[in-house]
Amino acid sequence: MAALPSDIAAASREAVNLTWQSATIKTRYPGARDQGSPPAEGFFDTQADAQAAIDQRGALLGVERRRFTVPVQDVLWIDPTTGLPTYQLVDSDQAANMACIPARFEIDLEDEATNLELFG
Repeated sequence: MAALPSDIAAASREAVNLTWQSATIKTRYPGARDQGSPPAEGFFDTQADAQAAIDQRGALLGVERRRFTVPVQDVLWIDPTTGLPTYQLVDSDQAANMACIPARFEIDLEDEATNLELFG
């Protein structure tokens, strides 16, 4: 099957490489591996679309996030189909006072306890 002119035009466009970096994160973690990571691949019709996508990716990846394991001395039945709950984690030893979402939860019915892995 022969290629259509629109397919040829799309395949022969010049590639555009865009970058995003956070000076705050780079200063705090100078040994971060972004130096050797291959670029994230994406296919966009315009450079503005590519810039919007990289800005969204940077907003997700460029924010420092922390993970905590929290034991709960009760059984928490979390139903993810009703929406993901958020928890306010306050821990003065870890200098944490933040909203978190559960990345993992483990229910121990025998001990009537729940272990939460919170991400925030």
